[in-house]
Amino acid sequence: MECRKRGDKGVKNKEKVKFAANESNTSDQSKAVRIRKVSDSSIFWWGLAIARLYLATVQTGYIHPDEFHQSVQVMAGDILNIDAPKPWEFSSSSPIRSVTFSAFVSLPYFILQYIAPFASSYLGTELLTPQVLLVAPRIFMTFMSFIADFCVYRIARICYLRPWKCVEVFATSYVMLVYGTRTFSNTLELILLAILLWRVCESMVDSTKIIKKESILQDLYEASESIQDKVRFVRMKSKLPPYNYIDSAIISFVATYGTFVRPTFVIYSFVPIAYWLQRGVVTKEVDFSYFHLRSLSLLPGVILTFFGCVLADSFYYGALSFTELAFWNVTAHSFVVTPLNFIWYNSNPKNLALHGTHPYYLHLCVNIPILHGVLGLLGVWTVSKYASSLISNQILRKPKVYSMATMLLLTFIAPVLFLSLIPHQEPRFLLPTLIPLVLLHADNIHPYSKHGLKFRTYFIFTMWHVWNIFCVVLFGFLHQGGVTKAMIHVHKHISQQAPNTNVHVLFANMYSPPTFLLMRRIKVVATTEEGRHYRVPKSVFTYDAGGSRHVEDLYHLATTIYLEARANSSKQADVIICLPASLTGDFVEVKPPNVTLKQIQRVPGHLTLENPPSLNLAGVKFTKNCGQMCQFLRRISQFSIDIIDVKFGEGFLKEYEEERKAADMPFYDEDENDSDWS
Repeated sequence: MECRKRGDKGVKNKEKVKFAANESNTSDQSKAVRIRKVSDSSIFWWGLAIARLYLATVQTGYIHPDEFHQSVQVMAGDILNIDAPKPWEFSSSSPIRSVTFSAFVSLPYFILQYIAPFASSYLGTELLTPQVLLVAPRIFMTFMSFIADFCVYRIARICYLRPWKCVEVFATSYVMLVYGTRTFSNTLELILLAILLWRVCESMVDSTKIIKKESILQDLYEASESIQDKVRFVRMKSKLPPYNYIDSAIISFVATYGTFVRPTFVIYSFVPIAYWLQRGVVTKEVDFSYFHLRSLSLLPGVILTFFGCVLADSFYYGALSFTELAFWNVTAHSFVVTPLNFIWYNSNPKNLALHGTHPYYLHLCVNIPILHGVLGLLGVWTVSKYASSLISNQILRKPKVYSMATMLLLTFIAPVLFLSLIPHQEPRFLLPTLIPLVLLHADNIHPYSKHGLKFRTYFIFTMWHVWNIFCVVLFGFLHQGGVTKAMIHVHKHISQQAPNTNVHVLFANMYSPPTFLLMRRIKVVATTEEGRHYRVPKSVFTYDAGGSRHVEDLYHLATTIYLEARANSSKQADVIICLPASLTGDFVEVKPPNVTLKQIQRVPGHLTLENPPSLNLAGVKFTKNCGQMCQFLRRISQFSIDIIDVKFGEGFLKEYEEERKAADMPFYDEDENDSDWS
C-alpha cells in the first residue's frame, strides 16, 4: 500500500542525506526519484465544512431513537428541569450506559442554563425553546466532528497521501454530513478512533526514524577509532527525542473513555494499540522488554480514567455518595461499572432478541454498502485480495504486516468480522470504519489527474457522490422526518391552551418521540396574590403507542386516556393523536359515531418505512375537480404526520363505559400498552 512504500522512501532518503555525507550520491538519488506533483487544495473542504455546519441546523430526519434517548433526553431533566422520562438503560438496577457520554454531548445545555436568564432579561430573547434544544447539541457535535477531519489530514500527511483530497472524501461522506452532526455515541466513537489512529501513526513514524538513527549512530560509534568521534556520536544519540512513551497518556485516556462511551470501542482500539506496542519489537530493532514497558506506561492513564468514569456513574445513579466515599463506607455494590453491565446484558441471547436478531453476514454484505457505498465495496475487495494472496502463499503479493497500510486495513475488517458474531447488527455500529477506508481508498475516489481517466474511475467518482447525496436527503431529512417537527407544533398548541385544560398527546406508528422538546417543567411553582407559593400540577401527559398499531386500537387507547383523565382530575381533558398521514384515511373511515376529529396541523416531510403511502392510483376514481395529477399530489402529501384533536361525545362515552363494564375491562389494558407508555 502507498502508506508504507512512500513513507520508507522518504525516511531512507533523509537518513542518507544526513549520515552518508556523500553529496554526489544524494544528487544522483534526487534525480532518480521523481515525485509527481498533484493538485491538493483545501477550498473544497472548507465548503464542505460550512455545508456540514449548515446541515446540522436544518436537518429533520430521525435516524434512530438512540440519537435522543441515550443522550440529550437523559440530561434535559437533570440540567434544565424538563420532564423527560429516561429510558431503561439509565433507570434499571444495572444501568448499561455511562452518564459521562450523555453529559458530554449535553454541554450546550449547561451553557444555556446560565445564559438563558440573562438573554431573556437583558436582550428579550428566549433561548430555551424546542428548536434551540434540538439544534444546540447538534452544532456542538458538528464542531467536535472536525477533530476527526484534522486527524485524517494528519494521518494522510504521514502516509504521503494527498491530505486535502483524503479529507475531502471524508467530508463528502453522508456519515459525516448526517451522523457526524447527531448526538450518537457512535459518532463520538468515530472521533475517538480518529484521535487514536493519528497518535499511533505519528508514533510509528517517529519510532521508525529514531530507531534507524540510533542504529546508524551505533554503527558509526563502533566503526570510529578516535575518542572524540565516539563522544560526538554518544552525544548525538542522547539528543534524539524520546519515542517510547510520548503518547501513553493520550492513548490510554482515549481507549478507556471510549470503552465507557461504547464498550465496542475495545474492538476498534485493539489493532492500533497492538501496533503501538510492537513498534520495532517484532522486527527485533529494539528489545522485547520495551513491549512490557510500553504496556506499563498505559496503566496510569487507564486507571485514572477508569476510576473517574466509575465514580461519575456511581454518584449519578445513587449507588455511592460523597459521605460514603469520604469515610470509605463502601462495598462492591457501591460502584457502577457500566461497560461490564453492558457486556453482561448483551451476552444474554434473550435480551438481544428483544432488540432484533440479524444474520451474521448483514454487516459485511448490507451495512457496509449502506454506510459507505462504493468506498465500502472497495474496502471489501481489497480485503479479499489480501486474503487470497495469503491463502495462495504468494509471497511477493503478501502485505507488509507491520506497515501502517496493513494496520488501517485490519482496523477496518477486524471490527467488522468481530461485530458480525453479535446477532444484533445496525449500520451505525460500523461508523468508525469510515476512517481507515478513506485513508486506504481516497485516491480511488479522487484520482491524481483528469488526464487519461478511464470509465471505471469516472464511474466510482460519480457513484460515490450520488449515493451520498441520496442518503443525505433520505436519512438527513425524510426518514421519520416529521417527528421532531411535530413535537415543536405540539409544543405551540399546548402553549395556547387554557390553564384549566390537561393535554394528553398520543404518539402512534412512529419512532419513540423525544418528549423533552415539549418543554414540560418538572416542578412549576407559582405565587398567589397574597405572596404564597404553590406547585402547579402537571398538565401535559404523553403516551407512546409504539411503532405498529392498528387504527381501531387508537380509538380504544384515546378513549381510555380520556376517561382516566376525567376520573383523576376536575380539569378539562384534550386528547391529541399524532400519526403518519398515510394512516389518516383509515383512521377517519373507522371513526365511531359521536366522535369528532379536527386536524390541527399536517407536518410535511415524513417517511415511515413501516407504513409508507401507496402511490398506486389503480382503482382510484378521477373527477373533474381532482384528476390524476391531483390524486397523485394527494398521495405525495401523505408523506407527513397529522396532528389530530379528538373530541368524544357523551353518547359514545356512555356506550364505551357500558361495553367496558360488561367486559370487566380496566381503564387501560397493560398488555396492549406494554412499556411504551410514558
